[in-house]
Amino acid sequence: MTDVTTAATARTADSPETAATNTPTGVSPQEVGDWYDQFGDIYHQTLGESVHCGLWFPPDQPQPTSLDLVDLSSHAQDRYTDYLIGILDPQPGHHVLDIGCGTGRSALRLTEQRGARVTGVAISRQQVARANQLAREHRRLDKLVFEYADAAKLPYADNTFDCAWAVESICHMDRAAALREAWRVLRPGGVFLVLESVLTDELTDAERAVFDAMLASNLPLRMPDFFALVDRAGFHTLELKDLSANLAMTMNVMELACHDHREEFVRRFGAEFTDLMISGLPAARNVVARKTRFFLLLLRKPLGAASG
Repeated sequence: MTDVTTAATARTADSPETAATNTPTGVSPQEVGDWYDQFGDIYHQTLGESVHCGLWFPPDQPQPTSLDLVDLSSHAQDRYTDYLIGILDPQPGHHVLDIGCGTGRSALRLTEQRGARVTGVAISRQQVARANQLAREHRRLDKLVFEYADAAKLPYADNTFDCAWAVESICHMDRAAALREAWRVLRPGGVFLVLESVLTDELTDAERAVFDAMLASNLPLRMPDFFALVDRAGFHTLELKDLSANLAMTMNVMELACHDHREEFVRRFGAEFTDLMISGLPAARNVVARKTRFFLLLLRKPLGAASG
């Protein structure tokens, strides 16, 4: 396979003329895993300990009129995690599936707060290793297990888990297959919390390239198309909340932090990749803010549903 640094550089460096004829066709599990293995620490050094958005503006409170960054809260990601735990509402002894578990901080927080067991899966071997190290450091090996696995082909029996979440991870997968697999391994009546972006406008070819080269992500779907996948998988929708301002603010923080950490990134990832990434962040922020909306969905596998 082509070295991921070379591949990312080539995709990001495409001219508009080249981009028009080389529309991304989708990211593979191998590409996602390789990207996070090599470059995943960028998220930790720019956004914090978890690999996800921060909860800057809870959806049930007044939304901001401006997204200018005034003050960075180092606790935004933990607030976000706490908010999601409250929505998922696992009970002591429940078995939770964390799809796209990252380095395990969210799962650890869930276990500490609720006493649930968590099995986390990721396609990045480095993330899985770090998550298991986190479990050992916090002496939670009885509650936390992290495994290398493709969420589109989960290695678990039908009806294994009481609930599940996919925190900004479905975008890296075959969405239809991941939803079907989540439905299969959930017990009847189990809930599935999904954080996902949807398109609100047509993308240019250059904007399409942002998702492939900058975010290691498949293109977002339109809202009706995503809900069609949800329906076909067999889920019922219980809640839908708009968290778009939080993702937009997180992208603002990431751009500023990347500039602050440029010298460190150059030493670790090389000047070419670092400068291409930093130069591409304004376009990534722009497309996220202008052409997508970011939603929380709480889904349920119906009682009486039979897997298999």
